[in-house]
Amino acid sequence: MEYTRIPDLELYRTIVENFHDGILAMNQEGKILLVNQSMLKLSGLPREAYAGRNIRDIVESGIFQKESVTLRAIQEKQTVTDFQQYQNGRTVLVTAIPIFDGGNRLIRVLSITHDITDQIIMKKKVEEIERLSAKYYMELLSLRQHHSKRGIITANRMMKEIIDLIHHIGPTDSTVLLLGESGVGKDVLAREIHETSKRKDSGAFIKVNCGAIPKDLLESEFFGYDTGAFTGAKKDGKPGLFELADQGTLFLDEIGEFPLYLQAKLLSVLQDQQFTRVGGTKVIQVNVRIVAATNRDLESMVLRGEFREDLYYRLNVIPIQTPALRERKDDIPLLIGHFLQNFNEEYNKNKSFTMDAMDILCAYHWPGNIRELSNITERLVLTTKNDVIEPKDLPIAKQHTGVSLSKLLRNEDTKSNLFKSVEKNLIQSMIQREGSIRKAAKVLGVSHTTLIRKMKKHGL
Repeated sequence: MEYTRIPDLELYRTIVENFHDGILAMNQEGKILLVNQSMLKLSGLPREAYAGRNIRDIVESGIFQKESVTLRAIQEKQTVTDFQQYQNGRTVLVTAIPIFDGGNRLIRVLSITHDITDQIIMKKKVEEIERLSAKYYMELLSLRQHHSKRGIITANRMMKEIIDLIHHIGPTDSTVLLLGESGVGKDVLAREIHETSKRKDSGAFIKVNCGAIPKDLLESEFFGYDTGAFTGAKKDGKPGLFELADQGTLFLDEIGEFPLYLQAKLLSVLQDQQFTRVGGTKVIQVNVRIVAATNRDLESMVLRGEFREDLYYRLNVIPIQTPALRERKDDIPLLIGHFLQNFNEEYNKNKSFTMDAMDILCAYHWPGNIRELSNITERLVLTTKNDVIEPKDLPIAKQHTGVSLSKLLRNEDTKSNLFKSVEKNLIQSMIQREGSIRKAAKVLGVSHTTLIRKMKKHGL
């Protein structure tokens, strides 16, 4: 382009030619009037490719991988900013500014192109580092999980004591009453009791939800029925749950929902290990161990006359109070790692959590306990677009505490205590697995002296 000879024009030319961003100037029809050196470098085209040509010709040549920002500014007669990618692979941010005369007629369009390729590459690298960090973090946590007894996932002191108690009383036939909120894993503990007993090889583990069976069917479900016991009964009768659990374990979940009118018969079976089917006369002998569970206060129910006192004492031989998930936050990372691995395999995904996302999940109070944690993990695996799950992906909950998950990220005390607990349990697990401090240090990727210092810090 020929510049009109006016004062300071050479200065303007020098500024434009040396400007870091690419600059294109066009008339109202899109004819290119000026192109600077940076624009040539960004597009990879020589100056001759622009000289006197229309921007439409450049677009049709395929240099851009999407519609031209400049043409949009001409058509819309307003400033347009958007991303574009050139054939040479460079990604740019383009701002096209329409210029009007005093009569509000379009006379020029100035296009400024800023190269953001390096930022895009850096962003991808950061995302990859975050993904790998999250992956290694989850793998590190899973090391502790792999060494939990019989698949019970815990690093918590209270839960370890419960497991030790279960392994101590497991070989006996004593009745166990599991207490705790809904979703804390009482069914897992019940199965553990069966698996540690001699009954695991001689009989089945039968689970029944006492609150899920219609009351008019409870008696026949538990004790079975003989031929002709009632209309619709099977010709040959049907064995009840006690017969199916003979020589094994019968897990009575939600025992607090068992109706009062049938509690006397249940008590009789527990005491005598014998009963008659509905509509039958033959006495059936069984050998069944009972494990019961409830999230209700049975003692209060006894005082209100809603639960038989003698049945309560028969069930409450060995009571085990299962702590809520909010009382054992050091288990949360391990459980998330476990659920994440399962759901990744089930849905063919490769999801992981960032450290900040894990902080928020660990600080949350989990009113639904492990069941809620499992559900949210599954939801995040299925609904998040990226492989790395970040704080912004987490659902917001304001239940009970009135505090949102996002606000919990700022709770530094919670984060600090959580990592101390996780680190302590991880060190214990590695030393136990490797058999020596030096070998454990090598697996954890720290020096021998560093591991000793951390052990002292945690009182190990």
